Amino acid sequence: MASRLAPAAHPRTDDGAPVLTPFVSADVECDPVKHMSRCWVLSSELTVIPPVVEDIVTLCRDAGFSSKQCGLNVPVAVTEAMANAILRGNDSDATRHVEITVDVDEQRLVVDVCDEGEGFDLQQLQQSPDDADWFEREHGRGVFLMRNLMDHIENARRDGQCGHRLRLVLYRA
Repeated sequence: MASRLAPAAHPRTDDGAPVLTPFVSADVECDPVKHMSRCWVLSSELTVIPPVVEDIVTLCRDAGFSSKQCGLNVPVAVTEAMANAILRGNDSDATRHVEITVDVDEQRLVVDVCDEGEGFDLQQLQQSPDDADWFEREHGRGVFLMRNLMDHIENARRDGQCGHRLRLVLYRA
C-alpha cells in the first residue's frame, strides 16, 4: 500500500515501541471548530491502537458527541476495526501498514480503516450471541460489536489501490 502520507521509516522509542505519527488535514475551507480530519499511517502492531483511539475519542468529545458515544461506541468499534486490520488484514506483519482516516463534524463521525489485505465479505459475517458456539469462539465478535455500536458500517476494496477499507459511521446523538 503506497501512500503519500507514510513516513519513510518507522521511528521507535528507546524501548522499541512504534512512534505514532498523526497527519492533520489543513484544509483552509473547513471551519476547524466544526470539522476536523486526521490521518494516521501505522505499522501493524497492536500497541498503536490505544493512542489513536484516544485521539479519535477526543475529536468526538470536542465535536459534542455524547458521553456514551465517546465512552463506549467509538472506542470499542474503532479498537475492533483496527485490531481486525492488523491481525486479520495484515496478518500482524509490522512491515505492512494500516491507514486510519477520520472526519468528524457536529453531525457525524466517519472512520476509514484501511489495510493491505484481501478483505472480506461483510454480508457473509452474520454472527449472533444466539449462535451455539458464541461463547467458545476466540474471535468473530468484532463485526457484531461494530454493527451494534455504529450507525453504519461498510467495506470495499480501496479506491484505485490494493488493500481493504472498512468504514464506520456514527451520527451524533
